[in-house]
Amino acid sequence: MTAFGLGPMPGTDLIQAADVVLSELPTPHIPQLPARGVGSDLIGRTAALLPLNLDIGPRSWRVTRRPQIATMRARDQFERDLDLLEELWAGKLTELKVQLVGPWTLAAQLEMANGHRMITDRGATRDIAEALVYAAGQHRRDVEKRFGVTTLLQLDEPALESVRGGTVKGTTDYEEIPAVPDERLLEAYEPFGEHLLNAPQPLYGADWFTVNLAGEFDWDALAGALDRGARIAVPVMKPRDVFNIFDQLQIDPALTEIDVYAAPGPTLVITAANYRAAAEMMDALKSTQ
Repeated sequence: MTAFGLGPMPGTDLIQAADVVLSELPTPHIPQLPARGVGSDLIGRTAALLPLNLDIGPRSWRVTRRPQIATMRARDQFERDLDLLEELWAGKLTELKVQLVGPWTLAAQLEMANGHRMITDRGATRDIAEALVYAAGQHRRDVEKRFGVTTLLQLDEPALESVRGGTVKGTTDYEEIPAVPDERLLEAYEPFGEHLLNAPQPLYGADWFTVNLAGEFDWDALAGALDRGARIAVPVMKPRDVFNIFDQLQIDPALTEIDVYAAPGPTLVITAANYRAAAEMMDALKSTQ
């Protein structure tokens, strides 16, 4: 059991963000600062690590034949961030969480050279997934070497529901992109090994996923996932509310690995308070098990 932030943080000051992460969370993460602009956004951050040439297109990032300045800038920014974090966190960590965009959101957002989304082509979808597996492995090894830590991998899938529901928008109003069944979705995650799947709605077949127990969720699907031993990450809430849900599911919470995640706030001060609340909830859950 642990507590962590999901990754994105407000502001543009990496030093301040790094201080908040280190001081408030039992499992720190590499801060993401999307307010810094292109290359620090969700897709651009991961694109910087891919063994592909990408550029900003009219709608989103697009695969190109040659290296482009947008990709090079994103890679340089990420490298400088890691250099600075290495200096700030030297000798202070044992575990660190890294976040990347998952394969289905990448396939739904990235465009091929012809302007069509990669998800419209099975071969391209497979290629981007393989490139991401390679990039994730390289990134984790680099981070582990730099900081002398073990790493946890989080895959962010903000577009997963659109992919599952067949509502990803094509390049024209007439292009329909079919829904992807859960079985195929899950197959794409297998090469990544153990990882946290963070999506707006859970993919209950995953082994470790975020689920908002304070919101709407599929009770039967969650019960089935917990019965087979899935690990879950829940938002900050009253511990007794968590246990009440487990009582209704008729599952012993002591047999489930439950992590706590904290969402960022509009300011670093509020974000720090959210992180602190997640750590306190983790301690409360531990004390009652």
